[in-house]
Amino acid sequence: MPELTEAQLDQLIEDIGLKAPRRTRPLAPCGTLAAYQRHMRKHEPIDDACRQANTNAKRTQSGAGKTLAPITNHGTTGGYKRHLYRGEAACADCLRAEREYSQRANKIRRSRARRNGGAS
Repeated sequence: MPELTEAQLDQLIEDIGLKAPRRTRPLAPCGTLAAYQRHMRKHEPIDDACRQANTNAKRTQSGAGKTLAPITNHGTTGGYKRHLYRGEAACADCLRAEREYSQRANKIRRSRARRNGGAS
């Protein structure tokens, strides 16, 4: 079978009624998240640079290493919950707010149980 030139191949594609494939932008270079995803999608071997780019992207998305904003609502149950989320001991104001909230909630729960005949 004779080899076709680029012009002949373009003409043949046009005569058959096919559209020539067009790439709108160049492929992402290795060492980027897009290249890693392309390797995965096409089942290609993954190089170290692309693997490292994927790892870095995952770390950025997970929020690892980010500093938390300071707690601005001390003395509230929300402030108490933020202390717990951070894994730190709650301050006295937040502890007092949580204690008062729990006491009110328990008092309401007990009064409802008494009204309903002890069943909760």
